Amino acid sequence: MIIMMSGFLPLIIDLHDRKVVIIGGGSVGERKAELFCRYAKTVVVSLEFTEKLLKSEEIERITIDRELDDEEFTDLIRDAFLVIPATDDPSYNKHLADIASQRGILVNRVDDLGCVIIPSVITRGDIVIGISTLAHSPALSRYIRERIEEVITPEYAEMARLQSEMRCFLKDRIPDQKKRQQILRAILEDESVWEYLKTSYRKAYEQAATHHETVL
Repeated sequence: MIIMMSGFLPLIIDLHDRKVVIIGGGSVGERKAELFCRYAKTVVVSLEFTEKLLKSEEIERITIDRELDDEEFTDLIRDAFLVIPATDDPSYNKHLADIASQRGILVNRVDDLGCVIIPSVITRGDIVIGISTLAHSPALSRYIRERIEEVITPEYAEMARLQSEMRCFLKDRIPDQKKRQQILRAILEDESVWEYLKTSYRKAYEQAATHHETVL
């Protein structure tokens, strides 16, 4: 039987100046921290930390000598945007997740389905692709990511840049939006532009600009 998880909607969220709290400094906490420290203020709370976490300058570490009680945990996550319980104790993780959820804080579960699912991510410049099986099959998510990476090559990042610049270029010269859209589509379908993007952005831009000339 297939269960439809219709409540989940993929979103792209700006995490700048937001706080992510990870409880657990083991291998799972390390993996989560390495991801989130690129986007948000990331705090890892643990009895001990992996070597990578100890060496990281981007991640804030809080060392504790015992499990946090409810009051301490509540105070710790007061200004958090996202909480990730990542200890090796599933029941403790659930307890922490319940406390965070009761206070309206988003939770990502590492051993169950929380209200936030972290997708497998592909980044190509301004292109961001998230892949998820709603926690049912991480292996399949990785496999899909690998297959997409074979298709969405680094040239796509350059094409995103080219499309952005050509949009600005065309807005100043062609008032008709439908014509601008036709030109941008023609650039996407121009195989010579894609070939130039592999070696020379300038030549790709020059080739793309010829499509503007055809409508004048």
